[in-house]
Amino acid sequence: MYISSVSIKKFRHLENEFIGPLHLFGKFSDLIAFAGPNGSGKSSVLELISYALSNSYSLNWSLGRTFESFSFEVGIGLTLEECSIIRDKLNHELSEPKKLLNEKILGVVAQSDFTPEQKSARTQALTEEYNRGYKHHLQMLEYLGRSNIYYRAFNYTEGEYQKDQSLHNHLHSYATRELKDILKRSLGFFLRADRNYPQRSFDRNKIFEFETVSRKEHLWSMAFNTSDIQYREMYEFLVQQRYHYLRALGAYHDAINKGAAVNQKPEDPLVPYEKLLSRLFPEYKFSNPDEPVPSNLFIQIPSGEVITFNDLSSGEKEVFFILSFFIRHNVENAIIVIDEPELHLHPELSRLLIQNIKAIKAGNQIWVATHNAEIIDEAGRDKVLYLARDAATRKSKLIAATDENEALAELRNLFGFSGYIGVAKNLVFLEGENTSQDRKLFSSVFSEDDAAVKLIPATASGALNRINAAILSILEANFGWMRFSLIRDRDYLTEEMVNSYRSHPSGRIFVLSSHELENYLLDFELIQKVLAEVFQLQKTPVELKSIFLENAYKLSSSVIRDMVAFRLNLTVRPQDFSLGRILTSESYFTIGSVTPVTQHQEILRTKLLESTQRIHAEFQTTLSESAINEVLNAAEKQVAGALNSDQWLQLFPGKELLAMCAKRFGISNSIPLQNSLIKQLSVTREKIPGELLAIAKTICST
Repeated sequence: MYISSVSIKKFRHLENEFIGPLHLFGKFSDLIAFAGPNGSGKSSVLELISYALSNSYSLNWSLGRTFESFSFEVGIGLTLEECSIIRDKLNHELSEPKKLLNEKILGVVAQSDFTPEQKSARTQALTEEYNRGYKHHLQMLEYLGRSNIYYRAFNYTEGEYQKDQSLHNHLHSYATRELKDILKRSLGFFLRADRNYPQRSFDRNKIFEFETVSRKEHLWSMAFNTSDIQYREMYEFLVQQRYHYLRALGAYHDAINKGAAVNQKPEDPLVPYEKLLSRLFPEYKFSNPDEPVPSNLFIQIPSGEVITFNDLSSGEKEVFFILSFFIRHNVENAIIVIDEPELHLHPELSRLLIQNIKAIKAGNQIWVATHNAEIIDEAGRDKVLYLARDAATRKSKLIAATDENEALAELRNLFGFSGYIGVAKNLVFLEGENTSQDRKLFSSVFSEDDAAVKLIPATASGALNRINAAILSILEANFGWMRFSLIRDRDYLTEEMVNSYRSHPSGRIFVLSSHELENYLLDFELIQKVLAEVFQLQKTPVELKSIFLENAYKLSSSVIRDMVAFRLNLTVRPQDFSLGRILTSESYFTIGSVTPVTQHQEILRTKLLESTQRIHAEFQTTLSESAINEVLNAAEKQVAGALNSDQWLQLFPGKELLAMCAKRFGISNSIPLQNSLIKQLSVTREKIPGELLAIAKTICST
């Protein structure tokens, strides 16, 4: 389950804003961060998500609000596995209901203490209940056959929810119930920003409530509760774990001694929490004082001293508490909402928290609101939505990271004069026209080493002469422990040009084999999966290849045009007028005079004219009719050869091919399609081309 979209007509300072479409792929968790100053609306969006997810939270939220003008809608997506589970259960319930109804009616008829009127009324009520349920099941089954997204709304009359409120309410109730019952997992949890960790001792009477607090129903009631209740419940749960484990272990061995049948040997429930504790804070571990009934949760620190959990620092308790929720709630493919995860945390502890949040459980969609530079850096700029307040209207607006210039401006506003810079062991410069998409794709390639790599846009390849001069000089030296690398698109470079780049002595310039990064998304099995799951379009890989090839032919004139222009532009690049060491140590002016020395002036003029004549002669050769025909013929031959093989997938601009095919499929904006392909690629690493993985390995190992 994941949030597919958030539509806000009005909520506090936010008006007419839209987030999405979003999609969750595979086993990796997806983190989305809201960044902005206090009062900009970060927490408000998190509230809306929690409102949509939890019936109990929705009721409390509605009762606690008096702002009737608020209006919003949240789309909730189900994964293919979840849709399949729910459809199977609906089909099963539809196959048996008539039989169950007849059994219930026979039971009513058999009741001797019912009057005929009572039997008739009860039979009619059962039949009406059956008809309503049957109708709802059919409606839900039909809806899930065409869409995996349903909606929750508050005073929102323009959206999907308004079209059939009853259907969407039934879908939400049925989906949440079935996923809990069948998968036995939480749908997520919400941790607010008012978290605190007061000193407390354990109420020993709580050990008699262990059976209650171990039930899933109790745990689900904690997911969207207040922070103080959540912390107290977690603390009390952990304190009594060892006591009940030892009790169960004793009962197990007692049964063995008595020769009775035994179940599986109980496992220590504190093990995953202890592993988490030691992973976060090396050499920390739980201690087990010799107490008949536990009085507290005890921790042994590296010095050997045993302290209570209460005596840990606020930051230590914060990180352990948040990550314990993932274990306690067994969250996978769930929606996690955390307001200000950086509370009480040192910068490096903030990084450690986010790294573990993304890795501790699989397939979660994690929403955070933050002011913290380290968390923004760990999330990745492309996963951040910035909220800014308009000085004139005092209303907030959402700025996506894809709006590069506005996003950078908001980063500067957010961190002010203290500044913000994300650095890592490896700084990788990316060239290309669409640096945001490049960064997203390479982020998925570097996902296993994301803490050691930072990707830096180096503007468009049209500025190569200026950019390369700067970057190549940086590549010649390392600053401190940082290493620099450059990855550039191939564009329409010839083999000779590519080899020239790759032969750079630094060994850290990488030229892609394909035209641009988007070409690596042209995997038709990948596209088929995304079109089906995200856009509900059914196409086979063979059909897709045919459609893309058809568009490649339409694009062929543009490719030849741009290839010729690109190569001729490189031919007439800024020329070398350097004159060696002539006139070194010679005075151009006589002392006390501003009149040039005639001899020296003539030498310089002669040399400049010679250079000009040489360059002019070169131009006459390189830009002659025959030379241009040669470049054109080479381009025609290369493009024709590509169309007669599969080389067009590498030679033609992938971004344009994706845009053309998106339009063909009725997708007005190709960016969501590209984003979805990148996400799908990131969770099916076997699909990532070996060339990109080799580049990543070289950068991270040298």
